[in-house]
Amino acid sequence: MSLSARTRELYKILRCADVCDALDSMGLQDRYELALAMRPLFEGIRFAGIAHTQEFDLFDRKLSAMSYEEFDRLQYTPIEEGGYSSYARPGVPHYTGAAGEVLVIAAHGTRAGILGSANTLDFMSKGVVGFVIDGTCRDSRECIMQQSPVFCTVRSYTHPMGRIRIRSDNESVVCAGVCVNPGDMIIADDDGVICVPQAIADEVGTRAYRIQQKDRRDRRRHYEKLGREPDETVELLPDLE
Repeated sequence: MSLSARTRELYKILRCADVCDALDSMGLQDRYELALAMRPLFEGIRFAGIAHTQEFDLFDRKLSAMSYEEFDRLQYTPIEEGGYSSYARPGVPHYTGAAGEVLVIAAHGTRAGILGSANTLDFMSKGVVGFVIDGTCRDSRECIMQQSPVFCTVRSYTHPMGRIRIRSDNESVVCAGVCVNPGDMIIADDDGVICVPQAIADEVGTRAYRIQQKDRRDRRRHYEKLGREPDETVELLPDLE
């Protein structure tokens, strides 16, 4: 099953508040909203895309004293070859990024910095639209300057090598208290992050669109009463066919 182009376009317009209300209207309260500890790295991040999931486990492999050259070589060498790479594991595919995807990482709140300034830029260059990690983003200043669209539960300066290791790629995970399956719709804005399962994404999107349209009409009337100039948030949306 995959989401239609129409549904993917709808979610680019919607707010998390609209989607949350739509889920409530379907009797699905408090099931798909990620924990409130999941916060944007900076204000104004907004994205909607298809979930690509990863899970990481804690891994205790302390580094020994070594030359810088040896350190530089081993930090990205697979553990089976004597290195410390957190991303290399036999049987686990290497994720390279794909257009329209949101990378959802279940690292269970660890302080090991899985996302940072370099790998987010790399994935963004492949078309990845957002990052959601129950765990750490580091290099915060550079990520903010380069507008890496990251939501995370922790900030830290710690490298993942010797501390954490990938467990799975594109399998079901529990991220910030919510089960996320590959292919689910992820929507994020300043209020937080919601995962909408594929099976209900069409209906949720349609209801959420109608909710936002009503909100725009109501807010537009208030703008008029207050003598405010209309802005893009109160422009009426096209009616759904």
